[in-house]
Amino acid sequence: MFAIQGLYAQTVFVIDQLPEHTPQGDSFFLAGIFNEWDAADTNYRFEQGADGKYYTKPKTFKDATISFLITRGSWETVETGSKGVPIVTRKLSFTNARDTVVMQVEDWSDTGFIENPVQRVTIKLVEIPENTPPDAPIYIAGNFNGWVPGDKRYRLDKAEDGTFSVQVPVYWTQLAYKFTRGNWHTVEGKAYGRPRLDRVSQIDADPYREPVVARIMHWEDQSSGLFNPYTLILILTAIQGILLILIINSYENNNRNANRILSILLFLISFVLLSRVSIYDRDVYKLFPRLSLLPDLVYFLYAPLFMVYIKRLLKTPGEKRRRLWLHFIPFALQVLVYIPLLFEPVHLFIDRGLSQLYPSTLYITIGGVALLFNMWYWFNLRFIIARYLKNVEDTYSTDQNIVYLNNIMALKAICLGLWLITYIIGAVGYAIGHDFKGLTSALVDTTWVVFSLTVYLLGYFAIKQPEIFKIHEKAEHETAKLTLNDVEIVHLKEELKNAMEADKAYLNPSLNLPELAQQINSNVHMLSRAINEGFDKNFRDFVNYYRVMDFIDRAKQGDYKNQTFLGIALDVGFNSKSSFNRSFKKITGKSPRDYFNTIE
Repeated sequence: MFAIQGLYAQTVFVIDQLPEHTPQGDSFFLAGIFNEWDAADTNYRFEQGADGKYYTKPKTFKDATISFLITRGSWETVETGSKGVPIVTRKLSFTNARDTVVMQVEDWSDTGFIENPVQRVTIKLVEIPENTPPDAPIYIAGNFNGWVPGDKRYRLDKAEDGTFSVQVPVYWTQLAYKFTRGNWHTVEGKAYGRPRLDRVSQIDADPYREPVVARIMHWEDQSSGLFNPYTLILILTAIQGILLILIINSYENNNRNANRILSILLFLISFVLLSRVSIYDRDVYKLFPRLSLLPDLVYFLYAPLFMVYIKRLLKTPGEKRRRLWLHFIPFALQVLVYIPLLFEPVHLFIDRGLSQLYPSTLYITIGGVALLFNMWYWFNLRFIIARYLKNVEDTYSTDQNIVYLNNIMALKAICLGLWLITYIIGAVGYAIGHDFKGLTSALVDTTWVVFSLTVYLLGYFAIKQPEIFKIHEKAEHETAKLTLNDVEIVHLKEELKNAMEADKAYLNPSLNLPELAQQINSNVHMLSRAINEGFDKNFRDFVNYYRVMDFIDRAKQGDYKNQTFLGIALDVGFNSKSSFNRSFKKITGKSPRDYFNTIE
């Protein structure tokens, strides 16, 4: 039968090989997560068949993945690897119908020959969480016992002073372990129920070594689990992103092409934030472990999409559509690399590193390449925005609000900076042999929180100021063909002076180059050439010159004595105080206040 998340698998376990020195007449048992690691559970006892092999009765499991070991009725007689060295618990993923599982036992913990005498180290637990159940047993699981969470050999003894201690064997110089209350659902964790990294201690050969002192601050099952401040930020941001998609696509504006890309970006961010949350809950991760791969999809997908969005928003000349797909080749390659991970057994996928919590070489390499990839796009986007700012002074007479773009790019820069710092700290730790996983994990979480703020910035500015970025698209063929001679420039100069002095076109605060070209029956290219060559100014400086002169004339008149400088500035066509002050000083060399103090 199948057992893929909710279905069941019926399996017979077979032992077809035992160590030669296995005691005659002993019974063999299956102990695992399915029976609370009971080493002598008669429901999971093997019976010898006529062929000399040992069989269990058909067993049904409700989980897609199980972990287990073979014992001879106690944890003192559990199976081991060669020379008595502990083996990691056996694991099985039911991704297909499975009738039998055939196994071989290499050795037993009580009969195996160990080449070197096993040293032992004392682990002393001096603090446990206040909410620990009074009678709950505390166990230690690690690389010394195959990571069995409820191994009765390694139950900690409580002393009169309230501390706990246990001795564990040392097979390697590095001791890795965690504390549990009998299973992985009651394992120690970090604040808010988040999983903690394995404890690691370097063990020397000194027989008089001091005990390894440890403290448990939290239990995973006794905290808030999936819903904690960190995950709530990500969840609420994802919900906000979905709502913004609905709002943006119902809003009437002229940026529909850009808003389609914005909607895709918001959906991508919301989706990966929710999948990021999944790796911080043991039950959710157990059911859907491959969701942990989805946050990585943002690495090579977000930057190209954001570039397309910016180009459409600013209406900058873009690449031909048939070449646009080239930007997404790295993303396609990443998907190809990840495809094998989608089809491997679930327990192998989990053991390969719990994704972001224990990054493997594969994830580290992909993340490093992605960092360089995103940095390259960031600098290219800065160039695009700089070109936009240059173009806007040749097109608009007033300042365009660029807080939106500045905030988005600043946010991206912070994310990239945190990302880079994470890799630098990780590299330093690797070089000096120091474990900085706690710090790098915190930096990764911080980076995701900062990245999630993108949703609020994208949504807020796109809704509040949807008409900001409407830049006139120049016709390239027109630019290439039209030329002006001196006579035409003189004629256009006269037309422009008449539009400014007689018609007072500058009083329109939203005046732009296309509107003025239409007003004097010219075209954008010819008018721009006439302003640049005839007046040696860009369009904005040309229009603002007339606004400043009109401002000075009005400020000198008695009718305007009771009006503020800003009020007069708005009357003559400026759209903000900062724009007025900057233009006034550029043209007169003084601030408005200093200018009038001088002439008085």
